[in-house]
Amino acid sequence: MSAISAVNSYLSWGAQEPKSAPAAESAKQPRGDQGVRESYNVKISEAYQEFKTKFQEFHDREQCFGEDLAREAYEVRSKIKEEHQAQTSYLGRAAIWLRNMMTYGGGNASYEGLSKSKNPEEIAYSAFKTGGGDLGLQNNGFGDKLDVWNAIKEVSTLYPEDITDAMVGVYKAQEPGKVDVDAILAARGDTSPAHAFLDLLRPGASTLKTYA
Repeated sequence: MSAISAVNSYLSWGAQEPKSAPAAESAKQPRGDQGVRESYNVKISEAYQEFKTKFQEFHDREQCFGEDLAREAYEVRSKIKEEHQAQTSYLGRAAIWLRNMMTYGGGNASYEGLSKSKNPEEIAYSAFKTGGGDLGLQNNGFGDKLDVWNAIKEVSTLYPEDITDAMVGVYKAQEPGKVDVDAILAARGDTSPAHAFLDLLRPGASTLKTYA
């Protein structure tokens, strides 16, 4: 059994407050690891909502954003992560540290390390997903949308902010390794005749890439 799996039986982000505890007594207790994780997911998701506008400004000009914006997103995520790791139990922090050492070769992934396998746009988007499934931790769901984006981006002009929950559902229902892009795009639910006509009037609005 690995060191990580050894703590998984404990790690629902640490000890939980007894559900039967009186409300007044519970309010006096420090936030448990489950509460820390929930707060972390919320804060990362809120930060993404702020960055969506910045991302859209580039995409409206049909441009990919560069390293400056990617570093800004990475630093925002790092600050939120550090704040919440400081609130995590010792056992929780030990498991996270060990997992990161095995995954990234360090306590946390560095920007330089990520840039070896991801471009700035991929780094910026990945800053706003939470993982930890290997530690039994809940995520904020944004990683699912990035999975869909990565599966269709070679033939689609959509960006992660355009991916809907319905598209994620269709993608997950498909056989692994066999991506039906048409079915995923159809699940977006905004292809009514009226909408399609308006899309024709807007440059770059088509959701399918065409090649000469």
